[in-house]
Amino acid sequence: MLRYSPFVLLIASSLFSLSCADDTVVQTSSIEVQWDRSAIDVFKAAQTFSVITADLVDPPLDLDENEMAFNELVNGLIIEAMQKEPVCLTLIEPGDTAENPPDLWAANGLARTTEGGYYYQCVGGWVWGFFGWYWDSCAYWRPTYVEWDVGSMLIPVLPPPAEGEDPARIFNGLAQSVIGTSQDAEAKVRFAVDAIFQQWPDPRTCTTP
Repeated sequence: MLRYSPFVLLIASSLFSLSCADDTVVQTSSIEVQWDRSAIDVFKAAQTFSVITADLVDPPLDLDENEMAFNELVNGLIIEAMQKEPVCLTLIEPGDTAENPPDLWAANGLARTTEGGYYYQCVGGWVWGFFGWYWDSCAYWRPTYVEWDVGSMLIPVLPPPAEGEDPARIFNGLAQSVIGTSQDAEAKVRFAVDAIFQQWPDPRTCTTP
């Protein structure tokens, strides 16, 4: 197990980032990818990867009802995405990583937040003008406060940290979407994971054995 590992800090900080990622511009969905350009040699040298699962981390994270880490569905989609182009890395099963450490670890954190804002509705009415009173179909704008739920998914990728060092997230993908719009949740997650890894810094062409 990754007992008292920096990976606990990694996910805890990831979920904190999600809780601070309020973005009232997100009306349907958005995807953002950031990566450390000074770590390009790490990307180029990497050949293997694994994903962090809940049973690898001890002690478990203290999460609230709106947070989740190491989601199995997302891990499965990460594994699919990182084995195909443009990433093309070889998976080391999470249970085998103690004997065979991977070059890169991937993790995931999910959060749900409620955001609010105003939309303005055009309202008709009688107004006074140069020729007297007349009807205007948009006499004034009436503000209405609305709330919506935003689902956020953060996927950090990092090399194994050195002893006593904090984890260095060299690749971060953040996807946000208003819950309950367009596609079902699983389809949204699949699309987001694929879109994130399509921006991998060291694009490769996979070779068949």
